[in-house]
Amino acid sequence: METEALERPADLTIWRTVPASSPLAQPERYGTLREAIAAAAGALTDPAKQPWIITEEGEILSPNWIRTYLN
Repeated sequence: METEALERPADLTIWRTVPASSPLAQPERYGTLREAIAAAAGALTDPAKQPWIITEEGEILSPNWIRTYLN
C-alpha cells in the first residue's frame, strides 16, 4: 500500500460476530485511512467485533489485514 493512501479518506464498518439487538452495521467515514485503522484497532480487542475498511480507491481491508498492519 502506498504511503499516500494512508492520508486519504476511508470508511470503517464494524460487524458483529454474534447476534446483537442493535441495527445492522453502518460505515463511518474517517478523514484518513490512518484514523480508520486506529479506530479499528480498538474494535479488534473485542472478539465479537470485526472491523472492515474500504479505502477511497475501493480496496477492502479485512480484520486480518488490519491486525497485520498494526503488528
